[in-house]
Amino acid sequence: MLWLLVAVMLHGCASMSEAECLNADWTVIGEIDGQQGRAVSVLDDYRRDCADHGVVPDPQAYLAGRESGLMLYCTSDNGYREGRSGARLEADCPAALAADFQQSWQLGQDVYNSLSNLRLSADSIRSQRAELDDLRTRRTAQERSLAEDELTDEEAAAKRDEIASMSNCIDDLRDQIVVSAAALGISLVRYRDAVGAARLEGFYEPFEDELLREVQLFVQ
Repeated sequence: MLWLLVAVMLHGCASMSEAECLNADWTVIGEIDGQQGRAVSVLDDYRRDCADHGVVPDPQAYLAGRESGLMLYCTSDNGYREGRSGARLEADCPAALAADFQQSWQLGQDVYNSLSNLRLSADSIRSQRAELDDLRTRRTAQERSLAEDELTDEEAAAKRDEIASMSNCIDDLRDQIVVSAAALGISLVRYRDAVGAARLEGFYEPFEDELLREVQLFVQ
């Protein structure tokens, strides 16, 4: 029950109420913070919160509990999960675990970043292609109107100017799409490399197949 109460109390928040300060088990709090990979500086937050209630945290108990919690947090598998989720690297893992944890975190972070960039690149080219299709449709409608509608000379001249302006925008967009497709290709290579590196180290990382199919069409 104590573990559950403390876990609920600390989930997503480093502040402490008067009741929490008065009833704190600093070993348990440290262990839970360690399991969540929180930076040791969170203890300063507890000091400030509890000072208002006349309570001083027990740093030795807290740090001992935190060290125990870090042993569960600072695993290779968890390092990869943290990096893959985009979480920042804050925990100062014990020396015996730090190197493997950080390496695994970096592998996950590389997949997260490369996939995020790939999605952004795909969104950009998707938006450009939609804008291009819209411009082409509008230009076709104006060309049809110019050919079929009864227009004054002034109206016809205005439509021709608008058609010319849209044609220029279409040309510019086509050039932008070529550049975006090249950037998308680079993002695709980096994503595949990141997934490949993670797999080589034994981490299960499936490809985003639906996104890749769409990206391949954009690149082509």
